[in-house]
Amino acid sequence: MNQHGSRTIASQTRKRGVRAALRRAAIGLVAVGVLAQAGGCASMSRSQKGAAVGAAAGGALGYVLTGGPIGTIGGAVVGGAIGAHR
Repeated sequence: MNQHGSRTIASQTRKRGVRAALRRAAIGLVAVGVLAQAGGCASMSRSQKGAAVGAAAGGALGYVLTGGPIGTIGGAVVGGAIGAHR
């Protein structure tokens, strides 16, 4: 295959991988939200619940975007801060 064709295949494969990762992250976020509402976090304030869900969402998104621990941690910090203020 020529160089152009291999780039196209690699690009398509990468896009499928990103879509699969986003799908897994979305499922995980739904699970966190359900568990937070199910009573396991009943004693938490609204701000604490928002921070927990925001940190989970931010961490998942940070990992998907960067693929590494720095992006995961950064995303969790930013997501937690945003979630705490909602």
